[in-house]
Amino acid sequence: MSLLQVKDVSHSYAASHLFWQAKRRTTVLSGVSLSIEQGECLGLLGTSGAGKSTLGRVILGLEKPQKGQVLFQGIDLYDTDTSTRKRLRRDLQVVFQDCYSSVNPRMTAEQIIGEPLQNYESLSLKEQQRVIGELLERVGLRSEDMHKLPSQFSGGQLQRINIARAIALKPKLIILDEAVSSLDMVTQANVLNLLNELKSTFGLSYLFITHDIKAAYAISDTLAVLDNGEVALRCEDKTQFLSSTNPSVKRLLGSVLSEHPRHRKLSKAPRS
Repeated sequence: MSLLQVKDVSHSYAASHLFWQAKRRTTVLSGVSLSIEQGECLGLLGTSGAGKSTLGRVILGLEKPQKGQVLFQGIDLYDTDTSTRKRLRRDLQVVFQDCYSSVNPRMTAEQIIGEPLQNYESLSLKEQQRVIGELLERVGLRSEDMHKLPSQFSGGQLQRINIARAIALKPKLIILDEAVSSLDMVTQANVLNLLNELKSTFGLSYLFITHDIKAAYAISDTLAVLDNGEVALRCEDKTQFLSSTNPSVKRLLGSVLSEHPRHRKLSKAPRS
């Protein structure tokens, strides 16, 4: 049994309309199916607006889809009781793109990382501080950093704190929603190395949502492409991705700029 199974999920949002017009909806996901095995990282690629983040929220149990199922450890997240959903939520964590908006600016690193521990564990203050100190060191920070506020960290350091919070309960699956896209290249590489190390150490599974092909290649075992709310391609062997003739892959590759400006080709603006 797969750790995560998304079965024929469809979702839409109400489009803006005038009060006298009939209510219209914009389809964001259409019949999406995918699965993730224990210890696997699935890289979910797609351009902006493809539906990647919406799918992430549906998997996290934050937005109920109009159609389909999300099975986590064999249980439908949207067809179970509250206590079971809370138990499953322990094993399903997330790291979002914006490391700053993901935390309360008035809370210390100790309080931020301690939130899931307080929700699910019964630890003494001394024991919780010991665990938080170990988590900070695990993600490349110092245990003394637990007393600092978010404003005292760089973006890369704060994202490491978000990762420490995500792994605090030793979950089975972490949704990484553009988790490195706002970081500079050096910090991004360091965080990807950290994620790979944690995956190996704890046997974690990841859904790595991104538009960045290089980042996806650096961490993913398998790749999938989401295009206009549909899974356009799934590559069990990620080396097949670059040679794919799939139109969605070609569009995604075409949207990537060369690293050096001299080699970038920009289309001319249309004349007015």
